[in-house]
Amino acid sequence: MKVLKGQNKTMVYTEEVNNKTNVDNDDVREKIKNLIKKKNYNLRDLSRNIKKNDAYLQQYLYRGTPKVLPEEYRYLLAELLDVNVNELIPNWLKDISSKEEFFILRNIENKVGHINQISFSKELLLGLDFFDVENLYYFQTYISNYKITTIVDVSIKKFIKSDIYLLNDKKNYFLATIEFSKLSQSKLSVKPYFNDFSPFQINANLLNISGKILWQCSKIFSK
Repeated sequence: MKVLKGQNKTMVYTEEVNNKTNVDNDDVREKIKNLIKKKNYNLRDLSRNIKKNDAYLQQYLYRGTPKVLPEEYRYLLAELLDVNVNELIPNWLKDISSKEEFFILRNIENKVGHINQISFSKELLLGLDFFDVENLYYFQTYISNYKITTIVDVSIKKFIKSDIYLLNDKKNYFLATIEFSKLSQSKLSVKPYFNDFSPFQINANLLNISGKILWQCSKIFSK
C-alpha cells in the first residue's frame, strides 16, 4: 500500500496556487456572481449548501479568500448552479490538468449532499496491485486536524494478508489493520484506526470486509 504524509500535491482538489491564479480566477468569480444573480440565489444559503460557514462565498467572491476555490466545493457549487463544472475551473488549473491524465473515483459512502467523486492523477495507480479501475473507490475520514484519504479496492471482500482494510459495521465504514490472531489461526485480529471501535478477535468468515486499502494519504488542515 502506498502511503503519503502531509500535503498531497497529486490530487486535484489540493489548493495549489501560483502567480497566475489571481488574474485567471477573477473570471471564474465573475461567472459565479452572474449565475447567482441570474438564479436569484442567496450567498449565505449557498455557502451552507457546500458545507461551509455563512460568509464563505461572500469572502471568496468579493475578498479573494480563498484565492482558489477547492475542487470539492467547486463541484458542489456547479451542481447547485446547474452548470458544467468546467465553466468554473480557472485557466491555470485547466493547463495543469491538461498535462496529466486523471481518473474519477467515486465515494464509497455516497453521502447525500456531499461531493461523491474526486479526480486523481493516473500516476497514483503506478505500482498498485489491482485488476480493474472500476473497482476502485475512495474513502475519507477525519481525526483531529487530519483528513485521511484512501483508495479502496472493493473487489477484495476477504482477508488476504496483513494490511489495512475498510470494514463496514451497519453501514458505518472504518479503517482497520487486520492480521492473523496469535491465539488462533482460524481467527483474525482487528485493530481499528481510531478509538470509536475497540480491537477485537473474530472468525475470518464472519468479518464484513468492504475492500482492501491500496493507497493512503493525509492532509493537515491549516490553523
